[in-house]
Amino acid sequence: MAYRFNGQSWRDALCADGFDVWTLDFLGFGGSDRYREMQIAATGQAPLGLAAQAVGQVEAAVRFILDAGRCGRVSLITHSWGSMPAGLFAAQHPTLVDRMIMFAPLGRREGPRYMPRPSLPAWKFVTNEDQYARFVEDVPPGEHPVLARGDFAAWGEAYLDSDPGARERDPPAVKTPTGPLVEILRAWHGELAWEPEAVTAPVAIIRGSWDRVSSESDLRWLFDRLTRAAERRIVTIARGTHLMHLEEMRTALWRESIAFLAGNNFTVPAMPTQGDTVMQDHHESKDIAGYNPGSPEVARSPITLDELRDLKATCLFTDEDIIYLRLSYEVLKDQAEDLVTMWRGIIAQHVHLASYSFDRDTGEPDKEYGAAVGKRFAQRVLDTARAEYDQEWLDYQFEIGLRHHRAKKNVTDHANTAAHIRGRDVLGFAAATVAPMRPFLANGGHSAEVVQRMQDAWWKSMILQVTLWAQPYMNPGDF
Repeated sequence: MAYRFNGQSWRDALCADGFDVWTLDFLGFGGSDRYREMQIAATGQAPLGLAAQAVGQVEAAVRFILDAGRCGRVSLITHSWGSMPAGLFAAQHPTLVDRMIMFAPLGRREGPRYMPRPSLPAWKFVTNEDQYARFVEDVPPGEHPVLARGDFAAWGEAYLDSDPGARERDPPAVKTPTGPLVEILRAWHGELAWEPEAVTAPVAIIRGSWDRVSSESDLRWLFDRLTRAAERRIVTIARGTHLMHLEEMRTALWRESIAFLAGNNFTVPAMPTQGDTVMQDHHESKDIAGYNPGSPEVARSPITLDELRDLKATCLFTDEDIIYLRLSYEVLKDQAEDLVTMWRGIIAQHVHLASYSFDRDTGEPDKEYGAAVGKRFAQRVLDTARAEYDQEWLDYQFEIGLRHHRAKKNVTDHANTAAHIRGRDVLGFAAATVAPMRPFLANGGHSAEVVQRMQDAWWKSMILQVTLWAQPYMNPGDF
């Protein structure tokens, strides 16, 4: 949670959104105490660190946090086996859990009952090479690694630091309890350590598409048995394995977790407090002239959310595209104004486009009108990347179309520019919007394939948007 790649961690992202973040290392791991049994031979002992033991550690941590934070409930984020003690805790203490994110949890697989052999050790050693093998084993042949070897080397040093005796071993290795491994194997042979049916809190299940430890069928099984959960969802993120929190798609995982913890809506991270904070004004205060989604002045869209769903299907727009749009937010949030400058430079090169912003009396560009439209244009970059397709968004797309059409052109800004923007230019400029975006999307340091996926999602979103803007241009019934 707290390890930083390029200066940013999952914990940092959560804190930037206003959450208080506490992390728990189970006994035998990280900064927590070790079992006394880990100081003697591993053989001849029962596996250490089973969920039935660990649930008490979760309770101790939660009650400490509740007392320190003077609040009534916490949300839990778990990874892999961590879903088991957390699931037990949520079932035993439903009033203390607000929401749960289960990242790469384990489901039950039907098979012969698994019983640990008497010789199964209580603990084992894990080397950095063991860890690296976990990163690469699920990546399909021909795909580039999801974690750069240099990044892994730095992370591996931090991993060895978690065990004071790690570097004294040959090869260097971290001593870890085997209880989690045992319970993963048991789950794959019909024995899950907790009962999903007993959990009532809202649950989000998030997995990487390449994860074979938490397979699609595993999580479908889990989803189907969370029958009492107040809300449940499954999110699959492309190009992720079981260790996606340390991989190139980690920021997509962060954004999806924050979206769920915030209560269904994608929230926007706080901007830096030092220096110029124009983008914070764009998103946080919404103090932009004429930017008024949700207000009574905005027209109601003639189409319904069900019809919008069908339109998204027409555009081949999927939930995966939403993930890549939200991933692009982190890349574009500080480049929105640069994008607008680039787009307006394209407009300025073509008189038939530039003239839409000319004052009809003087024949000169209306700078005040241009500035107002530019601020809303920058905000639209953020709104597109937020990818919230609710009624407010749908209504505002219709409003944008009206503001291009003679029905409401100039009304918002009380301007005297061209009274109407031709429909062909509204539709055609979508290409000029997305085609030049790749260098901006590439600035996030993602792989070429991820950059392409983000740009593909932008193409689909822009086609979706300009289609909705076209409504006022069509005769009744034609749309």
